[in-house]
Amino acid sequence: MFYKKRHKIIKSKNVNKDFLGTLHLGIFGLKAKSSGVLTDKQVETVRRVVAQKTKRSGKIKIRIFFQQPLTKKPLLTRMGKGSGSINRWVSHIKGGNILLEVSNIQKALAIKALKVACLRLPFKTVIVYKEFF
Repeated sequence: MFYKKRHKIIKSKNVNKDFLGTLHLGIFGLKAKSSGVLTDKQVETVRRVVAQKTKRSGKIKIRIFFQQPLTKKPLLTRMGKGSGSINRWVSHIKGGNILLEVSNIQKALAIKALKVACLRLPFKTVIVYKEFF
């Protein structure tokens, strides 16, 4: 597939703010408190940690879409002649975004797994969950 190589700065798109901070797919979630850049390797690490701590008993839904490719030139090449090949994908996260959601799991186990996942992310996050009465 062909993807357009972009510059590093992306203009923010208009997004429905009501959808950003609410849980839709799960009961427990990880919400970003500050903005930052998230790479595909960091998301994979968080997914593995949550799956390991929950012993793969719950369902994990990742709500991050990587919209920007970053390019890198090979070592020992001269400057110029266009950008290099796509090296990795990143996503720009704003404060208030739900990063991932967990369902079908006990509350204590989910909070324990999400606390460990918070340590793997490069910005501040908070654990949110739905209250049932």
